[in-house]
Amino acid sequence: MKSMSTARVKSLSNSLIQKLLEGLKKPVRLASQSPNGFPLISTLWFLYDGDSFWCITQKSTLLRRNLAANRKCAFEIALDEDAKYKIIRGQGNAVLDLSDGERVTNLMIARYISDPEGPVASQLRAQVSTEYAIRIDPIWVRGQG
Repeated sequence: MKSMSTARVKSLSNSLIQKLLEGLKKPVRLASQSPNGFPLISTLWFLYDGDSFWCITQKSTLLRRNLAANRKCAFEIALDEDAKYKIIRGQGNAVLDLSDGERVTNLMIARYISDPEGPVASQLRAQVSTEYAIRIDPIWVRGQG
């Protein structure tokens, strides 16, 4: 038997993550490494496709600059009160893609905005030329609580 200090907690399966996140419309809190060495936490809309987490961010954001310099990130998502876990947390590597920004923006609009033709959706669509898709490939994801 391994001691608690050396035992590794197994990551949740993709199918369990998908089940835990099904229908959830809460944001993800995404931590990136700033050039000054301190972490930066950003709150973003997200979706999970069964393998990766996806977010969007504008070209001018500190988050985009941080992830361009260092792909390593951490994330936390609060789940519903009646879920098996209260939160899921993980670490991963982020990939930024300007050419995929429009597709992911439209997925976020469909997921989070009740009026897909309203002013918020229109504003998001108006800035897709500088919108980066963020794909987070998780290294591990664990449930807590």
